[in-house]
Amino acid sequence: MKQLFVPALLSISLLSACGGRTPDPVAEVQPGDSALTCAQLRSDITANTRAIEGLVKEQETKTAQNIVAGTAGAFLLVPWFFMDMKGAAGDEARAYQRRNEALVSRYNGMDCKPEMKLAKPAAQKPAAQTE
Repeated sequence: MKQLFVPALLSISLLSACGGRTPDPVAEVQPGDSALTCAQLRSDITANTRAIEGLVKEQETKTAQNIVAGTAGAFLLVPWFFMDMKGAAGDEARAYQRRNEALVSRYNGMDCKPEMKLAKPAAQKPAAQTE
């Protein structure tokens, strides 16, 4: 029995890393950005902000699911297969945030009115604290 435990645990750990969807981040600068008008830039920024909000909610849901699956997996092992280990929503939200920063910079550089500023991104990972 003990001889099977370590290989089984290793196999489960490796297979659980396959869980979750692969991130598909948006490019910070896209072809045609230089031709966008102020209204189009404003529209893209608004759409990206909505996408970020949805992705942040998705990431929060996945985090809660991972906590439940991780806790249950400590007893049953099978739930570990359903954990999202890739963090696709967070990666995509950060990519949208970088895109928004580039679009806002272009928008303000074109002297569009009213001037835009981005709120602090909700999808950013907290900075490591040093003591």
